[in-house]
Amino acid sequence: MAHWHAPFAKAGKAGAYLAAHVLVACLIIGAISLIKLLIVKIGDPLLFDWVPIRYVFDAMDAGILIAFALFGAIEAFNVFRER
Repeated sequence: MAHWHAPFAKAGKAGAYLAAHVLVACLIIGAISLIKLLIVKIGDPLLFDWVPIRYVFDAMDAGILIAFALFGAIEAFNVFRER
């Protein structure tokens, strides 16, 4: 027979997974933003002479947010489903 607090423990574990993913994503995005700021400060160079390099950093930010949100939600769902 399951204890009454088991669902709360699972929800706490799932929340911890999500919080860890959010923290890591914020740290990575912060580092990328700092590098982008430094690169833009030196003159916003172009990639292949037509794409501003800041667009690459913006794409990295979006990719990190999507990846961490997707995989963090999947992992939290899997942890919550454990029996």
